[in-house]
Amino acid sequence: MKHKRAWDGGEWQSFALQLVQHRHGHQNIQCVPDKVAGDAGIEFIFTGGTLYQCYAPAETSDVAKAAEAQKAKATKDLKKLVTYKDKLIPLLKGLSIDRWILLCPFLDNKEVVAHVRSKAIALRSENLPFLSNQFEGLVHSQEDFAAEIELLRQQSMLPMKIDLSPAMDISAAQGGEIGQKITEKLTRGFEAIETPEKIAARRDTYIRNHLSRENALENLRQNHPALWERSIQCLSAEEQRLAAVGASSSLPGDQLKESVARIEAALSKDLPDMPGAFATTVAIGTVGEWLMRCPLDFPEANK
Repeated sequence: MKHKRAWDGGEWQSFALQLVQHRHGHQNIQCVPDKVAGDAGIEFIFTGGTLYQCYAPAETSDVAKAAEAQKAKATKDLKKLVTYKDKLIPLLKGLSIDRWILLCPFLDNKEVVAHVRSKAIALRSENLPFLSNQFEGLVHSQEDFAAEIELLRQQSMLPMKIDLSPAMDISAAQGGEIGQKITEKLTRGFEAIETPEKIAARRDTYIRNHLSRENALENLRQNHPALWERSIQCLSAEEQRLAAVGASSSLPGDQLKESVARIEAALSKDLPDMPGAFATTVAIGTVGEWLMRCPLDFPEANK
């Protein structure tokens, strides 16, 4: 299974917590708050003798840069075990720590492993009361938690995220079949009341959300199969309703608002755990798709 590489730091920390809790049991994991004087080089304590520190490199495509960032993070945070030993002694009282693990979304370079092990082994000479004589530093990634990730996927507990479409994707779609069909429909419905510039801006909104919708549904398909199936059924039902009954208003603006609102409401009802922004993006993107096809159309302005 291909794992997501780019993560926001806070998002990765939350996901990493789920992984270690599923592996070791919720009752055996203690989070270390960082709001007061930082986290002292650790984010989670496993009472079996392991310290976890999370790190999501900002660089995800350049292997060398990502490796340097991972090594720098480990160097900095392993030093904190010495710097903050007086804070850590009461936190780790009664424990003998034999592992410090840097938990990252990915691990591409074995030099990172060698670096972290070397820095951790060097700490043995500091005679820290909470470190065992076999203390080691390791680097783990999502590959090491494949079973836990699969369990979260089956339970639809993986992070739900919309990958926004970059400007280049939107620009490419503007002059393509997607842009042409949406422009044709919007011009037919709004040319009497809106300028060409405003119609173009409206078109770009639907294109952007259509592309993001595709990303969102693909995220569901890969990571939340049960939610994906329910969302597809929900969208299909709304499309069938529109085809059978039609819109309640002949005004284009009202038709668009009604369609978006109905889809949002249907998604919120059928998938109550779905974030509001997720439902809104899927709703607007679905209307954009309908504009490209037949379910949503406007009469000619002179008819």
